Amino acid sequence: MATHAREGNKNLVSCDDISKARSGLGDSERCKPRPVLRLEERLRHCLVTTFCLRGRSGLPSSDAFDDALQHEESDEENAQKVVEETLAQLAQMVRPYHDLLALLHHGYHHLLSRLHRRIKKLLLSESMAGHGACGGPDRKSCLDLRILHQDLQQRQQDLLNEVASLSYDLTKAESDLTKELRRAEDAKDEKNKMEILLLEARVEAGGLRKKLERYTQEGEAADPQLLTIALKKCREEVSARGRRVEEMERQYREVVPRADFERQQRRLASLTATHQQVVLVHDLLKEQHETLLNAHEVVVIERDSLSEENLSLRRAATPRPDWNRVAEYVEGGISRWRELSYGRTSDQTVDILISELTGSQLTTSTEFIDCKGTEASVPAYLRYEGSVRNRRLGKRDLMHLIDDIWREKRKSSNKEPMDVFVDKYFRERYHLEEVRAEWCYSLADACQRLAHEEQIGLFWGILCGQVQEEVYHHQVDIVQSLYGALKSRDPQDLGLVSRDVVRTIIKSIFPLKSQEYLQVLMDIVGRAASLKDPNAIKYHNLFVQGGGAGAGAGARTPLVTAIVQQARDEQDVYIQELLDELGYAAMDVAVTELSRAFTMVDPRIEQRNLDAYLEWVFNTPRDQLRSTPPIPLPLLAARLQTGHIVRVGAKT
Repeated sequence: MATHAREGNKNLVSCDDISKARSGLGDSERCKPRPVLRLEERLRHCLVTTFCLRGRSGLPSSDAFDDALQHEESDEENAQKVVEETLAQLAQMVRPYHDLLALLHHGYHHLLSRLHRRIKKLLLSESMAGHGACGGPDRKSCLDLRILHQDLQQRQQDLLNEVASLSYDLTKAESDLTKELRRAEDAKDEKNKMEILLLEARVEAGGLRKKLERYTQEGEAADPQLLTIALKKCREEVSARGRRVEEMERQYREVVPRADFERQQRRLASLTATHQQVVLVHDLLKEQHETLLNAHEVVVIERDSLSEENLSLRRAATPRPDWNRVAEYVEGGISRWRELSYGRTSDQTVDILISELTGSQLTTSTEFIDCKGTEASVPAYLRYEGSVRNRRLGKRDLMHLIDDIWREKRKSSNKEPMDVFVDKYFRERYHLEEVRAEWCYSLADACQRLAHEEQIGLFWGILCGQVQEEVYHHQVDIVQSLYGALKSRDPQDLGLVSRDVVRTIIKSIFPLKSQEYLQVLMDIVGRAASLKDPNAIKYHNLFVQGGGAGAGAGARTPLVTAIVQQARDEQDVYIQELLDELGYAAMDVAVTELSRAFTMVDPRIEQRNLDAYLEWVFNTPRDQLRSTPPIPLPLLAARLQTGHIVRVGAKT
C-alpha cells in the first residue's frame, strides 16, 4: 500500500506549484479582459478546492471507504465539468492565453492522476479480499465475497459468450439480408426499393450493434434475457423482410420497365400516324381510280358512237383527196404536214399548201393584231396599247432578222433577258412607237407560225423564257472553236487540211464523243475531200453554205447539223442518267438530291457549273438555293431538257 501511495504522489502537483504559476503573471493580468480573468479565477478555485484540500487527507479508513470514494467521484465530476466548460469558452475567445492553457493542462493532469489513484485503491481492496486480509468473525463473509466474486466472473464470462453469439447471429443475419437484397437488385423495376430496404437494414443493424456494444461495456451488467429477446426480434424482422422481398418479386415479376413502356408507346404513336397517312393516300388513290374508271367508260361510249358515225359517213360521204402526198413537197415532211392539216377542211388545206409553197401569207389571214397592253406581266417588247399591222414575215426574212438579233447580242456581250434585248434592239432602229410595236408583234407572229423550224423554235423558246440562252451560245461556240482549230492548222490559208488532222482536232474538242458519233462526223468530213487528193479536206465547205458562215447564217451545213444533233443526243443521255440516279419513285426533288446526282453522274463537274445548272432548274438565284423548296420530278426533267446541261467528264 505504501508503494502504491508513493507512486500516486509522484503524479500530484502541489498547491505551491499552482501559487508559483500564479506569481509569475506580473503585470500581464492588467492587460487581460475581464471575462478571461473571471474564467481563470473560477478554474483556479475549482482546482485548488478539488485537489489541494483532498490531496492532503490521505487514504480513508475501512469504514468510511465508500463515503470517501463517493465524495471523490462527485468532486472529480464537478472538476471535469468545470474544465470542459472552460475549454469550450476558451475556444470561443480564439486568443492564445498561455496562463489559462497552463492551468487547464495542470487540471487535466491532476484529474488523470486522481483516476489512476482510484483504480489502484480498487485493485488494493480486491487483493486484500483475495489473500484473506480479514480475520475472526469476518472470515466467513470474506469467503462468501470470494464465492460471489467467482460467480460474478462466471456470469460475466457467460454474458460475454452470449454477446459474442448474438453478434455472430446478427452478422450472419445482416449478411443473409444483404445477399437477398443484392439478388433483388438485379430486377430493374425494384432497384430503388431494394436499396432503401438495404439502407434501413444497415441502419437497424448499426443500432443493434451499438446496443450490443453498450451491453458489453466494462462495469455494466448485461441481461441475457434481453439479448435473447433482441436476437429473436432481429430474426423475426429478417424473416419478415425476406418474405416481403419474395412477395414483391412475385408481384413485380411481369412488370414492364417504364422506359420500355414509353418507347413502345412512342413507336405505337408513330406507326399509328403512318397508318393513318397510308389510309388517306389509299382512299385518295381509290377515288382517283374510280374517277378514271368512270372516265374510261365515258371514253369507250364516245368511241363506239364515233365509230358508228364514221362508218355511216364512209358509206354516204364523198371521198376526199389523199393530202399526205403533198408532204414530200412541204418542208418538214409528213410530221409537219400533219400538224398543219389536222382538223382542217379541204378549202383551208389548200390555203395552207399555197402559203407553204409561196412562202407568204394569203390575203385571207389576219392583217391586224390586237396588242396585249402595257401591264408588267406582258413581255417588254410587246407592251403597247391598240392594234398594229401584221407584216406577215416569211421564213427567209424571219431567219435574217433572227440572225441579226443574235449577231448584235453576241457582239455587245449583253447579259439581259432576250425579251428586254429585243425591245432595245427595235427601239434603236425605229423611233416611232407604233412602228416598233408593229415589228415586235410581226416577229412574235412569225415565230409562232414557224416554230417547227429548229433555229426559229430555239429563238422563240429563249424569247419566251422557256429555254436557257446558253444553249444557243454553246452550239455556236463549239462550231466556231472547231472552225478556228482547223484554220490554225492551215497557216498558208490554202483551205486544205489532212483527214488525220481533222480527226485529231475533233477528238481534242469532243473528248467524250463515242466512236460511233466520231465515225458519223468523219463520214460527213469525207464528202468535202479534194478531188486531186482524197486525204485533203476542204474544211471551208464544212462550215459555209449559200455564201454565209454556217455558225451564223440561216441554213446549217451537214457537219454543223450533225454536231448540234449529237450534242442534243448526248445531253438527253446525260439527263437520263441523272433521272436514273434520282429514281423515278421520287415525287419531289430537293437541291441537295439533284446536286448529289450531278456529282455521281459527272464527278469532274465544277462547282460554278453545278451552281449554274441548279440556278436554272430551280429558277432561283444562287444565294437562295439552300432555302429553295423541292420541285416535282416532271418539272425538273422538263427544265433539264430546256437548259444548258453538258457533261464535263465520263462517269466512273
